[in-house]
Amino acid sequence: MAHKETVSPENSAADDDLAETARPFHYLSFFQLLQSIISALLLGGAVLMTLDVLMTPLPESALRPLLVWLALAFLSVVIIVPKNFTLGFLCLLLCQLIAWRITSLYYAYLLSWPLAAAFFINLFWFLSTIQRNSFETAGRGLTLWQWQLTFFRILVGFIMVPHFTDKLFAGSLPYMEHLEFFSLLGFQNPGMIIDGAGLIEFGIAIGVGLGLLTRLSSFLAAGFIMFSSTVSGALDHGFVSFATAVSWELPVILFTSYLSFTTTGGGEFSLDGVLRRTGKMPGWIKLLMGNTGLAHNEHVD
Repeated sequence: MAHKETVSPENSAADDDLAETARPFHYLSFFQLLQSIISALLLGGAVLMTLDVLMTPLPESALRPLLVWLALAFLSVVIIVPKNFTLGFLCLLLCQLIAWRITSLYYAYLLSWPLAAAFFINLFWFLSTIQRNSFETAGRGLTLWQWQLTFFRILVGFIMVPHFTDKLFAGSLPYMEHLEFFSLLGFQNPGMIIDGAGLIEFGIAIGVGLGLLTRLSSFLAAGFIMFSSTVSGALDHGFVSFATAVSWELPVILFTSYLSFTTTGGGEFSLDGVLRRTGKMPGWIKLLMGNTGLAHNEHVD
């Protein structure tokens, strides 16, 4: 039979401290120092390219967005990470992935290689967070299963980065390629289709990858995948098509992946988790978020 135990203020405060330790999503580390240095150097390099001090293959239409995303990455690691690691880390990762895509498209190796290094630093930083949270918090952190779902959620959310970056932030070259593709499909106003699709894909990266209103975002993302696959003709070539290199294998994988998060939500390591920990979310918002709690901390006293 469940019973209640008398909890002293001292024990309550200790439990609160342990609960925070169970979510070490805000600690400063060697990884943050590395990312701060790399982000500062990248931002400085982009500024010098903008001022024509350094030669760059990037056109101005791509250089301006690149400068914005590198500035946001720098602010994320220097200002947001010390205050809220979850929010800062996820924003840093998204901004750097967008910048990496832009520089890779134009073979701007002076920036793309450091951004590649920054990606792997983020990967080790994330794995270090899992190790610290799961094995150094007396069993009060997230389970490895929860971390696995988080890892997978970030992957399927940020897989949209190349798609929306090419449409919205990479300048005229990739945009014209998309314009030609949609024109061949028979659309009368392909520019509007490209912009709309890019914004939706950007929303998927935020909603699923960052984990904002994850349950709703995942449902809408699954619908978008099926709609876009139908419009593009990917579903007309069978499960695997070596002749056209287009099939419905990948759309089905993405569709089911997005749909799966309508059951669980974004988890603790998400923007939903950050918002829920404020304790001020109405019930209907929590319903759209999904469950973000620490499952093994939910017990009857």
